[in-house]
Amino acid sequence: MKNETTINPTDVVQTLKTDNNNVFRQFFKQYGVTLLLFIALLIFTALLTPEFFNMQNIINVARQASIVGVVAIGMTFVILTGGIDLSVGAIVAVSGVSFAMMINQGVAVPLALLIVMLVGIIIGIINGIGTTFFGIQPFIMTLATMAVGNGVALLLSNGAPQTFTTNSKIVDMLGNGGIGLIPGPVILFILSALVAWMVLRYLSFGRFIYGVGGSLDAARLSGVRTTRILLMVYAISGLCAAVGGLINTSRLFVGHPTADGAIMLDSIAAVVIGGTSLMGGRGGVGGTVLGALLLAMVANLLNLLGVSPYNQQVAKGIIIVVAVLFTTPALKQLIKQQWRGL
Repeated sequence: MKNETTINPTDVVQTLKTDNNNVFRQFFKQYGVTLLLFIALLIFTALLTPEFFNMQNIINVARQASIVGVVAIGMTFVILTGGIDLSVGAIVAVSGVSFAMMINQGVAVPLALLIVMLVGIIIGIINGIGTTFFGIQPFIMTLATMAVGNGVALLLSNGAPQTFTTNSKIVDMLGNGGIGLIPGPVILFILSALVAWMVLRYLSFGRFIYGVGGSLDAARLSGVRTTRILLMVYAISGLCAAVGGLINTSRLFVGHPTADGAIMLDSIAAVVIGGTSLMGGRGGVGGTVLGALLLAMVANLLNLLGVSPYNQQVAKGIIIVVAVLFTTPALKQLIKQQWRGL
């Protein structure tokens, strides 16, 4: 007679509850500070500008956060390896200008989209080749690529914004369209974040990224093909930047050759505010999503309060520093150590 295992439904329910509690506890441990900052900002905004919670304004905030957010997702992959990608803004500019020019030349929209995304991937791979095969520091390599990309965008457009018109439903969905009340860019942002989260959490590629960020030499000695990993993360960053450029261009129907600086800085800020360490190996996409939303909320709040654009930059810089301080582990101990070193 065979032994049969009896499954108790109560035990199954209890196991599921325990797993859910562990997931929640892990999420709060990793992103708790950023989440608390986000909630505090919501309360502060409700007290100062209740009109912020107007449905149309919330949609606009989400749409604005999605542009920076998509770029920041790619940046998260790079920063998790201990690198940096300063070229994302230039890729946004090149993507917008080239897409607008191709549409004006009669290129089919799907083909133009594929070409632009391929260009973003190629630029990312170039960054990866420079940092791996030639040993150039990521900051220097991507700084050079940024300069070249900005120059290419200006050369293609002769320094002038490139306007275009099209009735494409794809462009409409990327820019000003959507499904119901949810804008197309927000849907794309959510899907990108979900895919990135699953890759980092469940795939060996994601574990290798954290390993490379923790210690490149240790990852290499463990059998991880570190060169392949770095090439792929920079390619992902280039692809995300190209998609961000397509969203921005589709929303305005203008490919601007200088639409680079703010997006690059904001994408890095979103990743850092989200708790991802610039040293690599710690962080994730969840914090980046919160960071992008937080930045968009701050910008919208300051606009509603009538704060000048110059003062907004000052406020944004202060918020970034405060967020980094709060998300730094063992901050109190670090301050004590540095104080003793004076």
